[in-house]
Amino acid sequence: MHDQQELANQLSTGSARAGWTLDEPATQRCTQFLELLYTWNKVHNLTGALCRSDAVSRHLLDSLSIAPLLKGQRHLDIGAGAGFPGLPLAICRPSDQWTLLDSRGKRVAFLRQACATLELTSVEAVHSRVENYRPTENFDTLVSRAVAALPTLMDMTRHLCGEGVRVIVMKGIFPETEIRELPDSLRRRADVVRLEVPGLNAERHAVVFDN
Repeated sequence: MHDQQELANQLSTGSARAGWTLDEPATQRCTQFLELLYTWNKVHNLTGALCRSDAVSRHLLDSLSIAPLLKGQRHLDIGAGAGFPGLPLAICRPSDQWTLLDSRGKRVAFLRQACATLELTSVEAVHSRVENYRPTENFDTLVSRAVAALPTLMDMTRHLCGEGVRVIVMKGIFPETEIRELPDSLRRRADVVRLEVPGLNAERHAVVFDN
């Protein structure tokens, strides 16, 4: 393992700066997840180049920044990719149920291996496009990070946006153009929250829709 304790220290320090409390098991699982991702990424290129020096802030702390916005205990990560933000959130909220959805088989295989290795029994990885996904029970919160522009994403997920469902879409800079292109009914419900990510020198926002 490469400096896993150093990664754990960075995560603990960053989460404390943000006002979050991560216990030692959650911290260790998050850093184990990063190490597993490094190993798989060398062979399968799950998420492009990974820089160890900023992985904690760019991936783990960035994912955890939306934890205060989650609603209920059943969550869907749309286009989960290499597991962000769903897996770090699942690790740090072990009583919640998570479904990680992705259309690429090798990513889903990695997510299933990660869940098995980290013993995350409340997480399920599903191989499907969101347009075709029909769960037997709907979710409390849908989350998405770097999947599609807001109008496209909201159109793709219409069948999942039932009454009481919250949608959280993670963005970089304030997505003014994307919000302007939304239908009036959605634009009126778009609440943009600025996210503070310790150690990350870049803007982060979440667009939140409540149905």
